[in-house]
Amino acid sequence: MAIVKMNKLSVIGMNQEKKSLLKDLMDLGVVEISGSADKLQDENWQKLVVKDGDEATAAEYDKLVSRAESALDILSRYGGVKKPLFNIRKTISQEDSVKLEAEGDRFREEAEKLISLNDQLNEAFAQVNTDNNLIATLKPWSSYQLPLEEKKTSRLNLVLGVCPPTADIQKASEELEAEGLPCQLTELNRDKEQCYLSLWYFTDDQEKVMETVKGWGFTQAQLGDLTGTVTENIERLEAEVKELEAAKETVTAQIGEKASWLDDLQFYRDMNVVKRDESRVRSKLLKTESSFTFDGWVPEAASTAVGQLLDKYTCWYEFAEPGEDDDIPTRLSNNSFFEPAEFITKMYSLPSTREVDPTPIFTFFYILFFGIMFGDVGYGLILTIASLLVIRKMKSEKTPALQLFKILFYSGISSTIWGVLFGSFFGNLIGAVTGTFGSHQVNFNPLWLDPAQKAMFFLAFSCGLGVIHLFVGMGIKAYEEIKAGQKLQAVNDVFIWYLIVLGIVLWIFGGKISPSASVAGKWMTLIGFAGAIILPIFIEKGVGKALGLWNIYSGVTGNLSDILSYSRLLGLGLASTSIATVINFLATMGGKSVAGIIMFILIELLGHTMNFAINALGAFVHSCRLQFVEFFGKFYEGGGREFEPFKKDTKFVNIVEEGK
Repeated sequence: MAIVKMNKLSVIGMNQEKKSLLKDLMDLGVVEISGSADKLQDENWQKLVVKDGDEATAAEYDKLVSRAESALDILSRYGGVKKPLFNIRKTISQEDSVKLEAEGDRFREEAEKLISLNDQLNEAFAQVNTDNNLIATLKPWSSYQLPLEEKKTSRLNLVLGVCPPTADIQKASEELEAEGLPCQLTELNRDKEQCYLSLWYFTDDQEKVMETVKGWGFTQAQLGDLTGTVTENIERLEAEVKELEAAKETVTAQIGEKASWLDDLQFYRDMNVVKRDESRVRSKLLKTESSFTFDGWVPEAASTAVGQLLDKYTCWYEFAEPGEDDDIPTRLSNNSFFEPAEFITKMYSLPSTREVDPTPIFTFFYILFFGIMFGDVGYGLILTIASLLVIRKMKSEKTPALQLFKILFYSGISSTIWGVLFGSFFGNLIGAVTGTFGSHQVNFNPLWLDPAQKAMFFLAFSCGLGVIHLFVGMGIKAYEEIKAGQKLQAVNDVFIWYLIVLGIVLWIFGGKISPSASVAGKWMTLIGFAGAIILPIFIEKGVGKALGLWNIYSGVTGNLSDILSYSRLLGLGLASTSIATVINFLATMGGKSVAGIIMFILIELLGHTMNFAINALGAFVHSCRLQFVEFFGKFYEGGGREFEPFKKDTKFVNIVEEGK
């Protein structure tokens, strides 16, 4: 429905025109150039052509892109350059682009300078952490006065160690002496974790002494190869930390001075992105000594423009219909209202070119379901206004973020409308404010119903919407099967279940309308069941012919489960308004006093902010779930490959030719 029809493009051109032709194709931005791996595996092609480029060149440019992005990140973290919430590309002319490109070496030096400064900063951070950790290790030993390098004499050994804080040092000394091991065991410090000790013993007794002390948890301290006293080392490390902190400030200031490099580095990054993409495309081309060739994909509507461009060159080209085995890319094309919802489709999976694009179909339901689950005038207006401000800020940048906020804008309007129908403005805020601070209470009454007061009716309404939603999905499946010539399959998969589901509903609830409605529902159900048993005999093969009863069981249980999933419309709808009402109740507990007013403002701001965030996220997620699991499950396979045209995929600058 909204999937662009693609034409297969084949081109043979002259090498001397290749650079110019590729540049024009990139500027046009409507041709996807395919890989050539299949041709290079063909012996006949191997004798004629070789790859035009190599992936190594693209990898080099990719490295430059990475370095530029690192430099930009450094400016953002330390240079006082704030990253905008949503990036807006700056427009520059092709002439200015050429001039800036000539300064590529300077931009590279700027990037490397920033990276070097950042490396210095990281080294300083690492050394500060190392020094601080060592200071923390040494401080419990501060009372030890001997130089740390003095660990033995001609007859004596000195060991510093720790043991559990429960150890009895006096008892330990007595135990050593009792075993004929004269030692000097001294407690230097003690904390909640361990006891810090120095141990002198005769060298000849080392084995026996160490075996004994290990028995009561003594382990040797690891203080490295430090020289001098503990106090001297602590003072030295603290001085070093101060110097490093000063160095960090100096380097940070130097990075801040480079903030003016922002535009240069943004262009440098985008310039290398363009060159990288050009190199990647070159690696997909095949060439001889004088010519080159490539295949690709072009939207049918753009074929004329591509043909006019290629006519300017000495080349042969051909547009052809895709074959059955071709890997056709998918490109969606919807009007301005449905286009924002394309990102939701892509979150799941793009349709194949042989499927129906579900975007225009589910957009209405998505906005409807979001509004029901987030139905509140106050919340809806906030979402609408906030989304509109972001959209205007982003201008014409076509990004997934822009699509998101457009769909949130529509969803905010839907939430506002349903809030009017439900009589909810930040829950019962109007009634709470007027009842607490006014002379008489004024309520915001629902235009249709209060879901909390008519929960069962609203549950039935939600499930009814679910039936409609699922029937639409099943209808798309029937359309696809009929289009493929599988008419009997469409009856078995879809129309039989229309009959069964509607029949069961009329059978159970039709008596409230008229006795004949209930009877009609009974016969619809029985006819549907009979069809579900009989039709597989004519459709399926082998044991599949006998699966009618199983199909009835799985179909009834599956459809019932799917329909009940729409009860979340009631659940989330009640949650947002009920929590808002509780917030209002808590906020008004302080009464009319000054303290009560302050309490009211604080609780309202904090409570409604949290409720807005949680329930907006819930409405978004569960609206997606109803599309992905219930709706798509009826007909959608996906698995399409996105159309990726050869174009200037820049992030910060938009390079345009004069007059365009």
